[in-house]
Amino acid sequence: FYMKKVVVLLVSFVMMIGLCACGSKNNVKFEPKLNKAFTVSAQIKYDDQEYQASIKRLGKANWDVEFSSPNTLAGVLLSYRDDNVEASYKGLSFSVPKSALPLKAIISSLIDVVDTTAELPEISGEEKDGEILVEGELEQGKYTLKMDKTGVLIGFSMSNLNLEIIFTDFQENGSGMTETTETTENIPSETVVSESEEQTEASSSEAIEETQAE
Repeated sequence: FYMKKVVVLLVSFVMMIGLCACGSKNNVKFEPKLNKAFTVSAQIKYDDQEYQASIKRLGKANWDVEFSSPNTLAGVLLSYRDDNVEASYKGLSFSVPKSALPLKAIISSLIDVVDTTAELPEISGEEKDGEILVEGELEQGKYTLKMDKTGVLIGFSMSNLNLEIIFTDFQENGSGMTETTETTENIPSETVVSESEEQTEASSSEAIEETQAE
C-alpha cells in the first residue's frame, strides 16, 4: 500500500512538471530592426493564390511593392503613400488592377503593423525554433509578425484570412529614410496631366492586363 502511494505521488509530480512545461512560453525582449529603409523579397500565399513581390520600405507610410508573379501582375508597382495607393506599370499610372485589389488591403495591414512595431524601442515576443513571434490584432483579425533573433523581418501571417508571407533577402537601403511630403503647391504647368491624358491612362489599364495575360 505504501509503495502504491509513492508511485501515485511520483506520477502526479511528473504530470505537473509536464503541464507546467507545456504552458510556459519562452518570452524574450529585443530591439526590432525595422525603423529604417529596407528591401525584402516576399512570397505571398493568400487563399489559393501565390504571389511574388519585392517590397521596399522607404519610410513610415512610404512603401513600394513590385510584383514579379503571377503573369497578370508581373511588373505592376503599388506605391503606398500615407493613405493613398497608386498603381503603375513601366512608368504609366493607372487604377489598381482587379487582380491586385485583394492584396491591396492585406499589404496595407502589413505596413501598419511594421510601421507601428518599428517605432517601439523594445518589444517582447515568444522565441520558437529560432524565430521570435510577435502577436497582435487588427480589425481584420489576429496576426503574427515573425523576426529572427537579430530583429530582421522574416514573416507575417493571419490565420483567419489564410494569409502567409515569407520574407527573404533583407537588405538595408542606405542610411536614411524618405518621409512623405505634400507637393501639390507650385506644380510646374508642364507636369499637370490633362483630362484626356487621365482617360488614356485609365483605359490603358485593361490593355496592360490583356498584354500580360498573353
